[in-house]
Amino acid sequence: MVVRLAVHVHWLAAAELATPSLALQIIVITFLGSALYVILKWHYHKPVIVPLGWGLPSTLTVRLDFLAALWRRWVLPSPCTSATKSCRHSLPWIFLVLGFFLGPILENSVFRGCLLPVLARTIGNTASVVAMALLFSAFHGPRDVTHWVWFCATGIAYGWLRLVSHTTSAAALMRATCKLSLFLAAKL
Repeated sequence: MVVRLAVHVHWLAAAELATPSLALQIIVITFLGSALYVILKWHYHKPVIVPLGWGLPSTLTVRLDFLAALWRRWVLPSPCTSATKSCRHSLPWIFLVLGFFLGPILENSVFRGCLLPVLARTIGNTASVVAMALLFSAFHGPRDVTHWVWFCATGIAYGWLRLVSHTTSAAALMRATCKLSLFLAAKL
């Protein structure tokens, strides 16, 4: 809403909505992450990071993350060629900031750190993982059925890993590793 208002009063060009600059993406992601932290902190008056599941994953989980990311990239190639094309033209530091650091932290804090545990207690593990995968897919705006299936499958993998490992860090690490493999494949 704030970004649209900034476009309306001509602080931002309308093109920023279609292809946001790196600065705008960092500002929005940082704002949303900070807002989530502040809301949870003020509402519950308790620590926020650990209840969202951010802790050290086990060594086994880290190994599974790495293997799953490689499997996802090389055995089950992504239909998202636009992501691969954008990686090819990205500077490494832009990728590190958005794709490997801020994106996985914010997405996993919201989807798997906050919403998934609440849904799991309410409707059960399987239904909550599927519901979060559908929401995760819708959040990424898939263009066709193939993209819906792809994002749902990856959302299920991230959600399952979150529940099995009891850490949001494991799911974020898997997502970051997948992004890294996409980036490296595009550069090669």
